[in-house]
Amino acid sequence: MLFFALILIISLHSFDCAFTAQQECEKNCKGDNEYVSPNCGILCSGTIGPQTFYCYLGCSHNATKQSEFDNCKTKCDGGVQLTKEACLSNCGLITTHPELCDAVCGGNDGGSFPICLYNCDQKHTDPRKDGADGSEDFDKCKTKCYKMAGQ
Repeated sequence: MLFFALILIISLHSFDCAFTAQQECEKNCKGDNEYVSPNCGILCSGTIGPQTFYCYLGCSHNATKQSEFDNCKTKCDGGVQLTKEACLSNCGLITTHPELCDAVCGGNDGGSFPICLYNCDQKHTDPRKDGADGSEDFDKCKTKCYKMAGQ
């Protein structure tokens, strides 16, 4: 009985962490980004891989009107143009911590790990708030993502 209770607690904790990460991702994704906002729910669901995720964000970053975003995002849904190189380029447009791009762009599998790193990046963008170079709090946050992924 104790074993089943422990399994239930661990399962609920994992669900709560993933659900919280998804909510935070949606908040960060929507921000003031009018083009990608309608897609943030699915992008942050954990079922979309990082190559697709950063493709959408890259399209939104480069678009100056809705039609440009709509035209660009077709390459995100096709899969043929979803490569590590394209992801690194799109991620580099969005992030203030380029090292995270190498960690997430290697594949296009879903999960909460890339979402967690995206949330860390969005939370820790201002060096004045995070210390001398802004990396200390980002590194702590990133470590939590790696621990969560190892669970």
